[in-house]
Amino acid sequence: RTHALRCLLDLMTVLAACLLVGGMAWHAPHSIAHSVQRPRASRARPLMRDRVHFVGGTTTSRDVVGKGLAEFLLSHDSDASLLGAGSDVDCNQVGTDLYECHMPQIGMLGFQVRPVLTVRLERDCTASSLCIRVVSAHIYLVTPGSPQAQLLQGCLIDSANEVSWSAHEDGWLLATDLELRVAVELPRGFYLPRASVERTASAILRRVCAMQCKQFLLSLEHSYEVWARTQNAGRTQRQDHSPSAGASPVSLCAVSTS
Repeated sequence: RTHALRCLLDLMTVLAACLLVGGMAWHAPHSIAHSVQRPRASRARPLMRDRVHFVGGTTTSRDVVGKGLAEFLLSHDSDASLLGAGSDVDCNQVGTDLYECHMPQIGMLGFQVRPVLTVRLERDCTASSLCIRVVSAHIYLVTPGSPQAQLLQGCLIDSANEVSWSAHEDGWLLATDLELRVAVELPRGFYLPRASVERTASAILRRVCAMQCKQFLLSLEHSYEVWARTQNAGRTQRQDHSPSAGASPVSLCAVSTS
């Protein structure tokens, strides 16, 4: 199952790996760029490490039919769906509403990129919204012939995805507002114009954000429908055994549908 969090990170790590591979090509004596000599650093001005900044994000929404969407999103039952946990994503709780998510490896030009995210789910019982925030990101690179992964240095990710919902006559309007900023340290000897790299990568990132956030809401709606059917089946079973029993599912907040 494809989720926004995973796919956005896939793109970011690929961009970071591209820059790192370019930097390694300048340094490695037997790389494909071995015939290109690096310029000498100016004595008057030391060679500095610079960063490129990619800006993504999008806002999108969809209608969802049903009555219990708020209850679902404000309960821990929705945690896995919000984090994108599935057969290829391993999420472990490491604190209160804090998860460490091991993403699948991404293969590229013989390299393997392995991202590990620490994500916090921020719920506000007084508001019809929650936030999926990336607290930290560690991106590991496995190079050909190396038995151990190396931590990719100089890559910063600032990501917050606010999920909100509002009730109407036929159900809910489910919306997502994603803000995403990525900073990647440039390798020494990187000659492409920084503005061009930032503009091109940011445009790609925004298009991917728009596409994957639509998929994220669709997947979240599907998870809610499965949860609602399970809850309805449980209520029916309890009523068959004891008509007076009216136990409700565990929720983190007192939910109002108005």
